[in-house]
Amino acid sequence: MSEEKLNYELIDWNKLQNLTKILAKKIKESKYEPDMILGISRGGWAVARLLCDYIDCKDIFSLDLKHWDKQVGSSLLNANLLEKKILLVNDMMDKRSMQAIKSIASSKSNGIRILALFYAKGTIKPDYYVGEISHSSIIFPWNFVDSVRRIIYNNLNEFEKLSDKEIKSKIKKSFNIDVEERIIEEILRNQEKN
Repeated sequence: MSEEKLNYELIDWNKLQNLTKILAKKIKESKYEPDMILGISRGGWAVARLLCDYIDCKDIFSLDLKHWDKQVGSSLLNANLLEKKILLVNDMMDKRSMQAIKSIASSKSNGIRILALFYAKGTIKPDYYVGEISHSSIIFPWNFVDSVRRIIYNNLNEFEKLSDKEIKSKIKKSFNIDVEERIIEEILRNQEKN
């Protein structure tokens, strides 16, 4: 396998709900009551939406990561928003998201706090989190197919003469990921079209 052998941790929707409930409890215990939740898309959007229910916050907005390079810091937040308590939500605090979140959080608002399910070693620690990881080997429900696609594409030479069932077995053995054969078949079919 061309990728290092990693034991990926799969976060399914049920586990995501449980982790988000843990974070909601931490928010409530801290007595922080955000006026709005800003979900960083794509990864933070589902978490942000769940948090709205769990902490009873009515205002939710989305910020697309690909726009951060062009719009950073207080230019994203108008003066009215800077007066509000804002909870920035992402699935993973890693080097890619750290710079943008730092620039937003360092704007003039004192009410901005950061929440991430996990944060990578070497990045800023969010105000609210479930755990620290040493590498990004977590697969969330919203990027499961993309993660499997990346594994398959990175190992196409090894997989090209194998059946879908054999590929499934190799992925399970090498990466600890249980993937349905139909997903493998769809990924390979789409690869052939490109």
